Amino acid sequence: MTLAAARHVAFARAHGAVLHDVSLTVSRGERVALVGQNGSGKSSLLRLLLGLERPSGGEVQAAPVGSGYVPQAVADSLFPWRSVLQNAAMPRLVAGLGDALEVAREHLRRVAPNLPPERRAGSLSGGEKQALAIARALTAPGPVVLADEPFSALAPEARSAVRREMSSALGGRALILVTHDMTDAEALGASVLRLTDGTLAARGAP
Repeated sequence: MTLAAARHVAFARAHGAVLHDVSLTVSRGERVALVGQNGSGKSSLLRLLLGLERPSGGEVQAAPVGSGYVPQAVADSLFPWRSVLQNAAMPRLVAGLGDALEVAREHLRRVAPNLPPERRAGSLSGGEKQALAIARALTAPGPVVLADEPFSALAPEARSAVRREMSSALGGRALILVTHDMTDAEALGASVLRLTDGTLAARGAP
């Protein structure tokens, strides 16, 4: 079952073309890493697959409603006046699911074990906010998680542990990961798609 897809997609901003004739599909349970240099179009492609941007050409099948998302601008995506637990539970609270706090607490325990659930999100460090955003994405009820450089603000000693816990917590859900670090792709068992100047190269192993 295809969960998200781009078919011959082009995308442009005011400064010029960003993506050229990009096609990919992500199926249930599949893990894909988008890699490439800054400006290669990785984040733009992720936003297209989320339905946050519209293509200039081609067709996009956006990820289902309820999909988990870790944005690059993590701080802007949190409610600073709410607690860590409330932020992590938000996707399931919005969906009206009665297990929201329980599921959120479990994911916080796995990826942010030293983060007090009652602490206000606005008081967190950059790395703590990123760990919270990962827990929130894993709490989302949808069948796919999309993550844009989700480990970039984590301390080196925490990064490998969070990757390991995220890989396990994904279960059978699909993953679309944007990263500069091939170790991220390898740790999460994702096949690699390389973007170069807005063009997608062939898929390969991590």
